[in-house]
Amino acid sequence: MADGLLDPYPANGGAKQKQHEDWYAEHSQRPMSPRDKSPRGVSPGGRSLSARSPRAASPFSNANMPRDAERAPRKLILCFDGTGNKFHGDESDSNILKIFRMLDRSAGDQYHYYQPGIGTYVISDSLSHSGLRARIRSWCQKAKDSAIGSSFDQHVVGGYRFLMRFYQTGDEIYMFGFSRGAYIARFLAEMLDYIGLLCHGNEEMVKFAWKAFAQWQARKPPSKDADDEEEESEEDKETRRMYNYMKGFRETFSRPVGRIRFLGLFDTVNSVPRFEAAWMQRTKFPYTARTSARFIRHAVSIDERRAKFRQDLIYQKPPKHEHHHRVRRQHMAGVIGRIRRSIDVSHTHSDEKHDLPPVPVGKEMHASQFLAPGDAGRERRGAVSHKHHYAPYRARSRSRQRMARGALLEDQDDMSCSDASQWEAEMDDWQNEDQDIDEVWFAGGHGDIGGGWEALDGRKSASHVPLSWMVREAMKAGLSFDLDNVTKMGCQDVFDKVRPSARGMKSSRASQPAIQVEDEAGHVQGAQIGQSSPDIGPRDFVAGLAPDSDDTSPFHELMHKAHTSRIHDSLEYGGGLGYMAVSAWKFMEYLPFRRMDLQPDGSWKPIRWPLPCGEVRDMPNNVRVHGSVIRRLKEDETYRPGNLIIGGGGRGVRRAPAEYGIGDWICVADHGDPIGEIWEKKPKETFVISSDSPVRVCSVKMPIPFLMYVIGHGPPDWLRDNAYTMVTVATTVTLLYFFKRWTSGQLNPSEKNLHGKVVMFTGGTSGIGALAAQEMATRGAQIILLTHTPPSDPFLVEYIQDMRERTNNQLIYAEQVDLSSLHSIRKFATKWIDNAPPRRLDMIVLCAATMTPPGGKRQETKEGIEETWMVNYLANFHLLGILSPAIKAQPFDRDVRIIMATCSSYIGSPSLKEPIVDGNWSPSTAYARSKLALTVFGQAFQKHLDTYKRPDQLPMNAKVIFVDPGPSRTPGMRRWLTRGSLFGLAIYVVGYAFPWLLLKSPFRGAQSILYAAMESSLAVGHGGRLIKECMEVDFARSDVRDDEMAKKLWEESDALIERTEKASAKARAAEKAAKDKEDEKKKEQERIEEIEGLVDTIRKGKQKQQQKQEKENPKLKSEKTKT
Repeated sequence: MADGLLDPYPANGGAKQKQHEDWYAEHSQRPMSPRDKSPRGVSPGGRSLSARSPRAASPFSNANMPRDAERAPRKLILCFDGTGNKFHGDESDSNILKIFRMLDRSAGDQYHYYQPGIGTYVISDSLSHSGLRARIRSWCQKAKDSAIGSSFDQHVVGGYRFLMRFYQTGDEIYMFGFSRGAYIARFLAEMLDYIGLLCHGNEEMVKFAWKAFAQWQARKPPSKDADDEEEESEEDKETRRMYNYMKGFRETFSRPVGRIRFLGLFDTVNSVPRFEAAWMQRTKFPYTARTSARFIRHAVSIDERRAKFRQDLIYQKPPKHEHHHRVRRQHMAGVIGRIRRSIDVSHTHSDEKHDLPPVPVGKEMHASQFLAPGDAGRERRGAVSHKHHYAPYRARSRSRQRMARGALLEDQDDMSCSDASQWEAEMDDWQNEDQDIDEVWFAGGHGDIGGGWEALDGRKSASHVPLSWMVREAMKAGLSFDLDNVTKMGCQDVFDKVRPSARGMKSSRASQPAIQVEDEAGHVQGAQIGQSSPDIGPRDFVAGLAPDSDDTSPFHELMHKAHTSRIHDSLEYGGGLGYMAVSAWKFMEYLPFRRMDLQPDGSWKPIRWPLPCGEVRDMPNNVRVHGSVIRRLKEDETYRPGNLIIGGGGRGVRRAPAEYGIGDWICVADHGDPIGEIWEKKPKETFVISSDSPVRVCSVKMPIPFLMYVIGHGPPDWLRDNAYTMVTVATTVTLLYFFKRWTSGQLNPSEKNLHGKVVMFTGGTSGIGALAAQEMATRGAQIILLTHTPPSDPFLVEYIQDMRERTNNQLIYAEQVDLSSLHSIRKFATKWIDNAPPRRLDMIVLCAATMTPPGGKRQETKEGIEETWMVNYLANFHLLGILSPAIKAQPFDRDVRIIMATCSSYIGSPSLKEPIVDGNWSPSTAYARSKLALTVFGQAFQKHLDTYKRPDQLPMNAKVIFVDPGPSRTPGMRRWLTRGSLFGLAIYVVGYAFPWLLLKSPFRGAQSILYAAMESSLAVGHGGRLIKECMEVDFARSDVRDDEMAKKLWEESDALIERTEKASAKARAAEKAAKDKEDEKKKEQERIEEIEGLVDTIRKGKQKQQQKQEKENPKLKSEKTKT
């Protein structure tokens, strides 16, 4: 499990804690309850003390029971860092680490959790990797994790387990995240919405909770055609089944958990392929967060250009200003509101239908939409249902009422009934409030928002601005920080400026003026611009952000320097990254990554083309930008981001032309404040397309008004000047599109259930054969793969297991058959036909083939047969010859098909009557001749089956079908094109667009094989048909049906096999005899060595005995000497 850094035992006491208590008593965000004013005293950790019930506050004590009525809500803070981010201990730390450093460690009501970013560590049992192999393996796993987020599930589950361990009813949850860590935080928040929180001690169920929610997140898009359950598609039924499973799971295992209090995100990116692709198929908007968190703050980068770091926005409705004292509230998107609806769930009525009332599009999302059944009755709900609306559900804890009543009975002298009711109402207040979402854009790249770059020239980095803004917003939400650390980190002005009202951040909104703003649909909200909100234009920007401000404190100077600090560009050499890193990122910009693209009408569309090529981020027209961006625009004339100044969808402009200036802006919040100042664009209906004189203006919001403008006024200048280029590009793209459609071939129009069918495959582990085998297994067929590797090979075992999981079919097996060995083929086929009764065999698909690259040398098998001839033809001849009795023994009503993969190259083959010798051998001739021989043999084998007379006098129903898949991008074709060299492979990779355009994909190449296997019309009539592009065609050569040539080929093949097998048998016998003789020699040598060893042992024993006797009797030694 990806456990982060925990702070489960908060310290109590000390002068610093007393300082924090004094400050927060002065700047409290919620009114103190009578219990807070109790004379009994408060512990240094912030918990109420009672003389009669000094209960422990450890998180391990009864963590799953209702929260003690005598303590205030605790705060659980979870921090998720970005990809590759970890602790450095200096200014290059990410903003997540800086926030974690500023948290109040002495607060007794806080529990902290930090998790390093994806790709920073590998899950293992060892804390260190001492060996070279271990270090290399760790590095590879980290690189893989950084690229595709393979440990994403471990990171989400790590935070989930922390909450399981420490959360108690009524606690407040705060989450911070950067980059993928922000996506982890949003993912975890949504998981709490849908799955709920398991009880502490029930860790075994975490795996099942994750699996259920992950499948839900990776679900397919719903059908758009069916409107009732009777017309539901399979995808809709599966979606409903998953939703009902999650609902039952949370009702059975999960405990009530309140809304997340605060979600602070730094430039969220969703680059986890497992969920990114499924999300783009389901939605038309770049918004993946559907969490019900009370406060959401998102700092977004303006200048990040990498395709893999596309922004993952949180939809916020345009502001509504009915009165200048009204609080500006932001809500979820209308499209998300349609999905995030409340549902009525009763734990006592499990048989209720799932008639879920929808949330009207564009309406405000109230917390009442997430109420429990008992509370939901207070709200008026519609009766319309829709099958695609699946909403999260949070059960409200009944422990609050029980807790309040228990507290009254236990401590009647501590608080009155009114006090308990007041506390309960206060506790429910923020749970039922609307969502408060603020998404603000900042200058800089991805790392300039979330941190990670080193600070230069003695000033704070650009990431300090969003850090200060996030800290202030978190404090407004009720999170306390360490005063000393906040001052040390340069965010001390947060404590000077923040004056939140009770439980809500409403005071900061109340000062915002009513302004006129245009939403993405073209509607105008509001009516007037307040007097307290100055606006600027491209030419009348006054010096400084706060001309009427006299505040020149060191903090303001520090913030103003941070406003104009260096920003980094990961796609520019010298922009912050090394040469190799920038080159790698530039290369990835020319890959067709799927991404969300903003259209001119304000809608979003998932696209792959055109290639990213370092394009700027798309920014909606109604974005909110931080005041530091306006200051940078004013002070730095080189900073003119086109996506911010010009706006609009499409591929955007990286740098805005000089005539646009810095755009027209209006301040909507905290004018002059270096942290809280927010600006928005002035609303406007049109923009200038051409700057030529006279100025021509036209509306480009909708295509129809634009076409009417072109008809009435002629094409605009930019269209007229680039007409030739645009027509050429459009014509070329259209021709390439239709050419690719033609080269891709036809899809299989036939469909058939293959359950119970037994299909034998050669070449079923790569290329076209692998795709055909997988498709047949998906339809229920039992697959037997004939491979040259043993079934125990780990790679083959992994491949089969993966194939079983992808097809949901366990009837996939492998048998070892080497098609370059006649002995191996005979061994397998003989074992197959020796069964009694005969084994079922519905289909034999012969896809295996080999092709020597151009310029290659003639290769022979161990048995002395030319390799191409052996694998492409003779192996199939030998296999079918032995399996022929098994084919004939199949019942007459069984549709038996022998599918042979041939190739159009047989057309250019020399006649089989002409022998091939070394002098006229070439790779292309050998391949074409082998395919021609296979075709001739297939026709002869069909006639052989037709003339066979069954014992029951019933006709044979076995058919031979030839398939020409066409040129495809298979491993064999790639080896042939690259000539088997690394240089050729490099050219192939660089010029991959050409083989991609001219050749089919393996999946498309397998379509004709699937057609031959499932087309019902091929089961009747004669056999020996040729299928190409999923239709029957005629053979290009007449000698394919030449009986004389077929007879000669059959006889010569039989003779060659007989000679080869005899020679092979003799060679194996001689080899065995030589081996046996060698073994006998080894045994004889071992016996001789054993006897010699015994003799030597006896001689040494006698010598020792004689020496012993001479030592005991010296006379014997003297006599021996004399002798």
